[in-house]
Order: sequence, then structure tokens, then C-alpha cells
Amino acid sequence: MVSTVFLLWCLWGVTDRETLRCLGRNIRDARLRAGLTQECLAELVGVHWKTIGNIERGVYPFAITHFVAIVQHLGVEEGSLLEGLKPPDAKRIHAVRKALARKRKPKADYLAKTGKPAHG
Repeated sequence: MVSTVFLLWCLWGVTDRETLRCLGRNIRDARLRAGLTQECLAELVGVHWKTIGNIERGVYPFAITHFVAIVQHLGVEEGSLLEGLKPPDAKRIHAVRKALARKRKPKADYLAKTGKPAHG
């Protein structure tokens, strides 16, 4: 079964390759502005320097934990590394949300009673 997140991601019109390349370019630019080598950033993040090279070229899908460490060690805002991504296709998002909308409404009083959203 295809996950909803994956389906939305594909329908947004942004491919994994485009995303990784954009992130990689932004990470490389931020690393160079910070005056760090790939080897230095790799040591700080806790990965091999070749991994940093692969991330910067957009050929290595990396963990969110590595993304957080990269952001912290480069001293940049996480959003700055996402700049340049194509915006999602609003028509497709609307179509998917409409198609996958819940058939029944969640219990309105559950949130009021517990302060938590209803599960399942």
C-alpha cells in the first residue's frame, strides 16, 4: 500500500532527485560560506567525508538526523537549505486531499475533552 505522504510527495511535482540536488547545492553553498571542508563537516556530523560529497551532489538520500546535525554545524536556518524547491502543485494537492478525505467526521468532543486529536 502506498503511503499518503509518498502519494502527496509524488503529486506535488517535486521528485526525490530534484529535492536532493537542491538540498545538496544549498548545503554545499552554506558549507563554503562557513569556511568548512567536506572532511571537517563530516567529522562534525559523524559521517564519512564521501557521504558529505554524495549529499552535496544530490545522490545520497540522508537521514533527518544528519540534516539536523548539518544545520546545527553550519549555523544556518533549516529553511535556508530548502530554498529553491519547486512549490507544490495546488490543484493536485486539493485533488488528493479531496480523494482521501475521511468519510466520517472525527468526534468533535474528543479534542475538547482530552486536548489530543482522535486516533484512527
